[in-house]
Amino acid sequence: MAQGKEDEIKGRRKDSIELFIGSSQLFLENGLSQLRYMILTEGLSIPDGYDQCPYRCYVWSILSRTQTFSTNHYLQLLSESESSLSKELRAKIKGDTFRTLMNDQKFHQKVSEESLIRILSCIAVTNDVGYVQGLNVLLAPIAYCCHRSEPQAFAILHTIITYHIPLYITPNLEGVHTGLNLVEVVLKMIDPVLSEALDSKFLKPEIYAFPSVLTLSACTPPLNAVLKLWDFLFAYGFHMNILFIVAQLIINRSQILESEQPMKVLRNFPSLEANEIIKLSLSFIPELPKPLFDLIVRHGHDKSVPKKLKAFLANADV
Repeated sequence: MAQGKEDEIKGRRKDSIELFIGSSQLFLENGLSQLRYMILTEGLSIPDGYDQCPYRCYVWSILSRTQTFSTNHYLQLLSESESSLSKELRAKIKGDTFRTLMNDQKFHQKVSEESLIRILSCIAVTNDVGYVQGLNVLLAPIAYCCHRSEPQAFAILHTIITYHIPLYITPNLEGVHTGLNLVEVVLKMIDPVLSEALDSKFLKPEIYAFPSVLTLSACTPPLNAVLKLWDFLFAYGFHMNILFIVAQLIINRSQILESEQPMKVLRNFPSLEANEIIKLSLSFIPELPKPLFDLIVRHGHDKSVPKKLKAFLANADV
């Protein structure tokens, strides 16, 4: 592992999570549970001289059950993309990559647009629906953490959209729309005053929360806060982003309620406060009915959730 050798040369001390992922685990599920707990209680550390956790890509790979992806296989996919992707699709990808985290200088120092294009072209080749807009922003945090390995960045994104949130990248983005409905239901339960205030201005989640649901909140800066939120999503499930969005609304509720035009506040969500968002999101769980939380957990991969959500709402006092 090149990064590990580099760290040894520099004499960097490994923290408890890095030592844990480097050790052999007899029981997979027990090891994963322990790793999740360590992320919740300790978080991934940033050593001196680093702008982010140097082993985050390995933690994300472990938690998402992403296999190591060979360079040769990646090169084969690249070759296939060059011969099979239409000019229109290439233009669509490039139109998105050009805008990816445009104002984040640190991101662009590590991740080139050409790298994003290559990874997304491989995704388009392997994905049944080709390329869906928004995948560039979903890729951005992964590409940043895996900037030394394009094949592994591809593998992590492919795993997420294939196994964890496949309904987010269907042609009609059905999982995203279900997620927006869930944001509305959760907000009504957690903060009915704020929910009613937004309703009175005809502000539905489809209007203000679509990018945040689609990109798992990666559309809102700063990137270091996105990475911390994603550590939690990889550990406890990408469905938790629904609660993250509600938490963001509540954190900024005073500003929203006091504004005559709250959409000005919500057009671009205020900067992420990762620790506060995680803490608030966890506090919501005991307040939500178990059947509803179960639908939140499954909405990214279970086609039956919209129908079951309607049935739940018909019988609930929401």
